Amino acid sequence: MAKHRVCFRLPTFVVQLSFEAAERDISYEEIAASINKEKVAELLCLDALGYGVEDMEIITPEEYDEEVGVE
Repeated sequence: MAKHRVCFRLPTFVVQLSFEAAERDISYEEIAASINKEKVAELLCLDALGYGVEDMEIITPEEYDEEVGVE
């Protein structure tokens, strides 16, 4: 199983979703392009926090790590 991370930036915080999938060569760009941001926003209850899909920016795992201070 290959481990993958999809990361998002919102105005006041960042979010990381991790999952495992069957081993397959798939780029981060392919994964990010397949994300349904509306569904992610719903699952994260972003509307309750005052955010919407337009506030979400997909970022790379490296950008996420940099923002949260992972070395």
